Amino acid sequence: MSAAALLLAAAGLAKIRQPAPIRSALSAAGIPGADRLGAKAANRLSGAVELAVAALALLAGGRVAAASIALAYLVLAALSARMMSIESGQDCACFAKPVAVSHWHTAVNLSCMLAGVVALIAPAGTLISRFGQAPVTASALLLAAAVLAYLAYLVMTALPELLTAAAQLEVAR
Repeated sequence: MSAAALLLAAAGLAKIRQPAPIRSALSAAGIPGADRLGAKAANRLSGAVELAVAALALLAGGRVAAASIALAYLVLAALSARMMSIESGQDCACFAKPVAVSHWHTAVNLSCMLAGVVALIAPAGTLISRFGQAPVTASALLLAAAVLAYLAYLVMTALPELLTAAAQLEVAR
């Protein structure tokens, strides 16, 4: 669940730091009433919520944090699936760079939701709390969680572009 929390924290920070997208992902997904909140405010609010959920998971842990991670990623999976059903290629507004939403977003979000569900069923202590007990092991686990979060980021941002480029090369042959 730590990797899912780190990925959510990265997305939340990016949303808070970046200028507002042309339109919010909520508006792009056709969510009723999404236009009432400006794109910049929606971006910052969603980023703050993502950061809060990630902080809860990383610092407090337990069933409430696991349920929060599962719920957050369920919402994100539904949002990405909805955006894909309306118009593929829309900007996901996940991170600080424009990335077309793809089914890979939905897959990563569902995988992170599953991690939250597993942690809800079998809760474990937080990664942060392990630093007091076994700092070397905790450091290795933190590194593994960070690598896993980065790989999930790449699956959402770089893999779709790579697959598109590979398909174009195949067509050109």
